[in-house]
Amino acid sequence: MKTNYLFHLLGWMLPVVIIQWAIGWRILARNARAVFLPVVVIGLYFVIADALAIAEGIWLFDANQILGIHVGVVPLEEVIFFFLTSLLVSQSLVLFLPKELRA
Repeated sequence: MKTNYLFHLLGWMLPVVIIQWAIGWRILARNARAVFLPVVVIGLYFVIADALAIAEGIWLFDANQILGIHVGVVPLEEVIFFFLTSLLVSQSLVLFLPKELRA
């Protein structure tokens, strides 16, 4: 099914993102720059690296498992994966930092 990757990606990751925001929204909002700047930088880095790997034939995707929407040569689901993964890591780091290191 063409929605398999997206379904599993969002099904596993979004609940954690939502729970983190539900519990720590004040901390995350006060530290928004520390949360989102790394997401953009790291997410873009991995999308570019993935695009190079796909272009070189190192990495490929089953067309039956993805929507078929691409950002360049990178499937949309893969782009979402990189940014969501970066968001989970960034949010977790901010939430678990000692209070004196947060804004």
